[in-house]
Amino acid sequence: MSQTSKEEIDAMKANTAATKIQANFRGYRVRKQMKESTQRRGQQHQDQQDQQQNQQQQQKHPKPKEHLFKRQNTRETLEEKSATKIQAGIRGFLVRKRQQAVQAAATRIQAGFRGFRTRKLLKQNGQ
Repeated sequence: MSQTSKEEIDAMKANTAATKIQANFRGYRVRKQMKESTQRRGQQHQDQQDQQQNQQQQQKHPKPKEHLFKRQNTRETLEEKSATKIQAGIRGFLVRKRQQAVQAAATRIQAGFRGFRTRKLLKQNGQ
């Protein structure tokens, strides 16, 4: 065999070996990610179950002044929701107002350009 064909064969073998190494590593990485994902889902499921059990226990044994806190929380959440709606309305109004100003400015620019173009064409045709 010639030296170049031997080098080509060695290069092909090295390329094949590198491809196999890469494939094995990618497979390892995917398996590891799947295992971690499964563990996370299991932990999340366990956390949800623990949280549900805690909620059930709290519902069975309410605290003495809990109903007073619930009323206060309800009032606060109602105020927060009301404030949020008012803020959303004002923000929407301001956005619409800004949009109208932008639209008016664009219309003025377009009209100015059209007038300029028309005067230019008339001047060229007049000469």
